Formats: sequence, C-alpha cells, structure tokens
Amino acid sequence: MTSRIFEFRCVKGHVTDHYVDSEVISVECPHCHNEASRIISSPRIMLEGITGAFPTAYDAWERKHREATSVAQKRQAE
Repeated sequence: MTSRIFEFRCVKGHVTDHYVDSEVISVECPHCHNEASRIISSPRIMLEGITGAFPTAYDAWERKHREATSVAQKRQAE
C-alpha cells in the first residue's frame, strides 16, 4: 500500500488534506465529523500560458540573460 496526500470533501463542503493509503476513499471530517469522500483535485503546478514552460525556470533564465547582457555592454563601453 502506498500513502499519499489526498483531498477529501464532506457534505457540508469542508475540504481537507489527509496523508492516507491509496485505498482509503473516505475519512471523518475534522470540522463537522461527517463522512468526507476523496475528491479528484487539480495538480498544483502553473505553466506559462504560451509555451507551457515553468514560469520560475523562465524567470531565472531571463534574469541571467539580462545580467549577462549588462556585463557585455559594460565591457564594450570600456
């Protein structure tokens, strides 16, 4: 059995995360003590809208590129 983090929602709409075995399909809601069923949730990643690249990787590349261009321009000015 494999344990993972799953989201569960009860009939009152409370959504909670639980680290449980993959076979577990319901738990007790910690807020209202009703039965909470496992739900399918969207992955928590964000892709850049045009290319599909990860924005943090692109931001790092852009910053390094800007710094390298600045250094090259200073060298040319000397």
